[in-house]
Amino acid sequence: MKINDTLIDQQLERSLLASLFVNAFATEHMRDVQGIVIADDFSTDEDKDTWRVLCKCCDDGKELSPINIFAVGKQMGIDINIKRYTTSESLFADSKILAEQVHAVGQRRRLASRVEDVLMSLLYDFDKTTEQATAELDKIVKDITTTNQKNCETFGEVYRQLLKQTQDKANGLLPEGVRSGFKLIDSKGGLERGELMIVAGRNSNGKTSLALCMALNAAMSGEPVGIFSLEMTNLQLTTRLTSILTGINGESIKRAELSTDEWERFVALDDAAPIYFDKRRSTSADALISNIKGMVAQQGVGVVVIDYLQLLRGKERERLQQIGGIAHQLEALSKQLGICIILLSQLRRNQPNDPVPKLEELKESGDIADAADSVYLVYRPERHGKDFRYPDMSQNWSGITTEGTALLMCCKNRQGSLNGEQMLAFDATTTRFYEQDNFKPAEAVAGVDYDTPF
Repeated sequence: MKINDTLIDQQLERSLLASLFVNAFATEHMRDVQGIVIADDFSTDEDKDTWRVLCKCCDDGKELSPINIFAVGKQMGIDINIKRYTTSESLFADSKILAEQVHAVGQRRRLASRVEDVLMSLLYDFDKTTEQATAELDKIVKDITTTNQKNCETFGEVYRQLLKQTQDKANGLLPEGVRSGFKLIDSKGGLERGELMIVAGRNSNGKTSLALCMALNAAMSGEPVGIFSLEMTNLQLTTRLTSILTGINGESIKRAELSTDEWERFVALDDAAPIYFDKRRSTSADALISNIKGMVAQQGVGVVVIDYLQLLRGKERERLQQIGGIAHQLEALSKQLGICIILLSQLRRNQPNDPVPKLEELKESGDIADAADSVYLVYRPERHGKDFRYPDMSQNWSGITTEGTALLMCCKNRQGSLNGEQMLAFDATTTRFYEQDNFKPAEAVAGVDYDTPF
């Protein structure tokens, strides 16, 4: 290879690394290129070491900032020359295009080196026959072809994976989805790993409370849960979770006005539930994804709750494109990490004469329904006035009281049956959703408290 060609290749490799150092979306770009480039694609040891540090930083859930990169490098015993990359003129080049070029050049370099070794051995190893050299060259070509096809799977290969997975589940060797504690959801697989679940509803209809109840049920079964709230502080979340667990009115906890019995329940609460809160509370979608990766790596969480989608910010200019893009990013993340992500979402503004939530209204919030594996809508008519009742769907729900109840509706289920509803009981003093067998008829409603907290 000519010296000029080598210098051009090194400049290309350095441009790729530079594009991942201080770009505002470097963490997201790193996830895009990690599946394209390998360390051996780089021609110098310094750039190979830098790439390994970037990969380690990303795998640990850290944002790709010069400070984090330098610190992770120190932990790995590698001194990163920050100035080498941050002074480059290619900081904002398209990292994915650069990655494809670097990988293609690196692959060509390795091929040329292997072919050169075979030809040199044919010239200087007099015991080697031309047939042996030809066989070695054929193997090199086959290896390169196999490498190029590594991202391709046949139907037969995937079918055998499905067969083994199904047999293992039937024999109890693989866990089913994490139990949410609600029959409608659990009958459809529960909180399935590798899936994005949308829980949506109008304002003050209890979507946060429902998600926290599911999180608690998952954690009490032993599954570590991560909660990322952009609307509530971690102390507020803990207050609400404590209220659900103890049955103590949340307002009483906030005012510290507890009876003797409530104090005993409060101080005796087992705080060992594997629930983890995010401390950074960033509205950046890139930062959120990085924080989720870190929590999965460090705490082993299998269920993540995000409250809520419309508070996040993406890199697209248009707001609807931002929301849809973030939803698709989280869908990909759930499959990449093998976790269940419960993403809360608001619907468009309330329709005064028809407050029943609909899937079409979710699509108007950035077409996020397309990204979801499942969509559940929660509806509490008592939040909209005494004249509203439940709609009759698979059952005659309109005959059930709206006091202290909620209707949970499945509007999308990519892996199974689509429709279905479940009537839930709701305790407004603790914001707890729970199951019960019998409900009062609508005529038995004496009065409704419209100011109960969620």
